[in-house]
Formats: sequence, structure tokens, C-alpha cells
Amino acid sequence: MTSRELVKKAIHFGMPERLPFTGSMAETDFSGDTVAVFPDFGMKWWLGGGGKDEWGSFWEVSPGHKDMGQVKNTVLDNLENFASIVIPDALSHKRYSGWNEILKKAEEENKYVVCCNGPYLFERAHFLYGFEKTLVAIMDEPDKMQTFLRHISRYHIDTIHYISEHFSGRIHGYRGTDDWGTQSSTLIPPGKFREIFLPVYKEIFDCAHNAGMDVWMHSCGQIYDIIPLLIEAGVDVINLMQPEVFPIESLSVFKGRISFEMCADVQSTLPEANKKTIETEIQRILNSCCADNGGFIEMKPDRMFYEGTKISPEIADFCHQVYRRLDPFIRRSISDKH
Repeated sequence: MTSRELVKKAIHFGMPERLPFTGSMAETDFSGDTVAVFPDFGMKWWLGGGGKDEWGSFWEVSPGHKDMGQVKNTVLDNLENFASIVIPDALSHKRYSGWNEILKKAEEENKYVVCCNGPYLFERAHFLYGFEKTLVAIMDEPDKMQTFLRHISRYHIDTIHYISEHFSGRIHGYRGTDDWGTQSSTLIPPGKFREIFLPVYKEIFDCAHNAGMDVWMHSCGQIYDIIPLLIEAGVDVINLMQPEVFPIESLSVFKGRISFEMCADVQSTLPEANKKTIETEIQRILNSCCADNGGFIEMKPDRMFYEGTKISPEIADFCHQVYRRLDPFIRRSISDKH
């Protein structure tokens, strides 16, 4: 099977021959079964130094740090003024001017290509309106908040329409982020999530599916209570970097219903670098999240993790080798032959 076939079969429970693994989520490389492409955002503040993004949010990065930093301004003063937010022009050709060369190589190597396009809804809302104000508005002004979300969702819908028109069949997945969890629970009640966010997510995800793309989503924290709602909205692949907060075994209820993308816990297990603990955790993850016919993609840590979470390249490579050794599909194939 080609890389593209492996990823597709893992996502759609089609019996992949081995576990696929992702390439970088932070830059375009060809080291994995997936290749990421990014619209041209104009600047890469997350690579250090900070600065203003194209939505008007100003990011401050602490000296010596190489993470995304934090937003230090409020762009929107009142939800009544939501229309004042200028949506980046996702239909501009210059945003995609470098894609053809990347896609040509990806097609030559039969890679699965995923468009990585930043926050979906919640993160973008609080980057623009402020974290506390956003949480208060979700509880007190749900209709206004949903109107605001539909305004900012135009960016993703326009991006997907552009991809459908100009790169039809060449982009296989659409990836975004929204961190919804604390260490112990989801930030808002599931009922509010269903009322306000689910319909707008579904509009974006239906658009991606209609364009022939799978929907990928990263979300940090304890989001157990909204995973069923994300499935309902249309998420095909959920990226979880802190599986121990659930804990891992509780995720087995979703096995076969959604595909997981994981490595090991980036908050606790990987920084501690205990190889025995890492191997045990990976086995627990596979037992709990990988169905007999697919539903799991290995997330191979890259430079973003080395610099942002203090995970060493050695530990990242060790994790990859453990996943190769414990790969349930390869082991099943060997067993069948005997």
C-alpha cells in the first residue's frame, strides 16, 4: 500500500497493512506518510520573535522560548461589532502559490496531503475577543457568540472552496485546532458546546467532506465529554497529545468510531524520558484506541516538540521504533502467515 492508501484505510477502518505515521504538523516535510501544506499567512510569528498575525492579534514570545507565545491584545471590543473583524482573504491566489511544487512531489511519492490551517472556532474567537470574555459570552450571549463564530468560519469555508476549485483531489485532509480541555474537564458544558459550536463546526466539516477531504482536529486537555459531539460534527481524526488526563483506557469507548492520532503523553511521559514507561504507555494506547481494522495514526514528534516541550530527538525516535515494533497490523500479518 502507498502512504496515501495507508492513511485513508486507517481513517476509514479499511485494514491498513501497517500503522501510518504523520509527518510534521509545523512545516512541510516528506518524512512521514502525510505531507502538510500551509496557506501563506504572511509571517511565521510562531517560529520565534512574535508579532502581529493577519487577524490583528499580537503574539508575544518570551525571550529564549520557541513556542507560539500568547496573544497580548484584544481585537474585538464587543460582539455587536463582530463585522469589524476583517477575515483574511482565503480566496487570494498568492496564499497557495507554492503548493503546486509540493503537491507534485507528494504525488510522485504517493503521500497523503493535509492542509494545516490554524484554529477552527474557539481559539480564534478568544484570540480576537479575549479568553474570559469569550467564556462569559458563551454562557450569557449564546446567539451573539454563534453569529460571531459564523463570521469567522467564513475563512475556513472559503479556504475549502478554493482548494476544491484549484486543487481538487490533490488535498486529502483538512486540519485545524481548538484546545477545549483543562487538566480535568472541558472548558464549557457539553450542552453549550452542542448549542453554539456544534452547528458551526458541522458547516465547516460538511464543506470539507463535500470537497473530498477528511477532517482532522487537534485539541489539548480533558475533552472526553465532547468527543461524541466532535464525532457527530464530522471529525474523522482527533489528535490528542495528553492521553493520560482521560485516562487512556477510557478512550476505548470511542474505538472504531473515530480515528486517533497520538504518540505518548507530551506533558508527562515523554519529557520524563523513561523508556520502559513510554513503551508501556504506547501499548496501552494501542490496546484502547486502535481497532482491528484501523482507526489509529502514529504522531511522530518533530522539531516543534523538541523546542517547545523539551522532548529529545532520541526519545522521539524511540517512540517511533516502539510503534513499529508493536504495530498490530504488521504483527497480525506475520501471525496470519504462520
